[in-house]
Amino acid sequence: MRPVLFEVLGQSVHSYSLLVAVATATGVVVGTALGRRDGRSWRDMVDLAVVAVIGGLLGAKVFHTLFEAAGHHLTDGRIATGVLDLIADDPWHWARLFEAGYVFYGAVVGAFLIGWLFMVRRALPDKWSVGDYATPALLAGILIGRLGCFLGGCCHGRATDLPWAVTFPHGHAAAGIAVHPVQLYDAAFGAIGLVAVALLYNKRRFGGEALCAFFFCYALYRFGTELVRADADRGVWLGGSLSTSQLVALVTLPLTLYAWRRGLRLVRAGKLRKPSEPLP
Repeated sequence: MRPVLFEVLGQSVHSYSLLVAVATATGVVVGTALGRRDGRSWRDMVDLAVVAVIGGLLGAKVFHTLFEAAGHHLTDGRIATGVLDLIADDPWHWARLFEAGYVFYGAVVGAFLIGWLFMVRRALPDKWSVGDYATPALLAGILIGRLGCFLGGCCHGRATDLPWAVTFPHGHAAAGIAVHPVQLYDAAFGAIGLVAVALLYNKRRFGGEALCAFFFCYALYRFGTELVRADADRGVWLGGSLSTSQLVALVTLPLTLYAWRRGLRLVRAGKLRKPSEPLP
């Protein structure tokens, strides 16, 4: 655990913030390169990347504010019991983009909604394929960003006696307890996913299939790893039976299967561009 990596001009550079920035930059470079290879213009890809990053940051913070408000320390010393308490105490909590507290699913939703509106306004062709450009970016974000979580000590796991358990130092919520290194599990998922995309990207049957595969696999994976998470910022529902991410996963799985099947039907009917075909 190393929350602060180094100092520059007397200012601390936090590991989580730095690695999230690196992950974001990596995603933009990779996504832009894939779009250019597909025949997109530099302007469209750069503009879309800027819009998606802003939407992702806002979405991640809004989800954090809505679903993980309970447990926050308020300025009067009380503990927030929900989003109303947090907003009443700090109305701009959702807009503090450079403070800790992000939800991955929120980032995806925010980037998707703002990005889709941008593509509609600019009338970009084959919007489905843009999701495939984002897939390696999402996986790189998980890989690099979760390493930042590990160094920062957030998103830790439950106690375990497995040989690869980790112990965080004094001052951490799980100090002295051997816990699951959930952050490293996530980083491994990102690394394996990147290898899979590199091997299978050119085998896509329709634009958007790589993104569908990512959503399906990640939802299954995330539902499982939530069972060994122990941090207090996950959000709990239905009497503590499910976390926020598990609820989102239960919604994501059927929606992804529907989109996957619809994509296959459309490409068979000739209504959707195949990845091997040039852009119109």
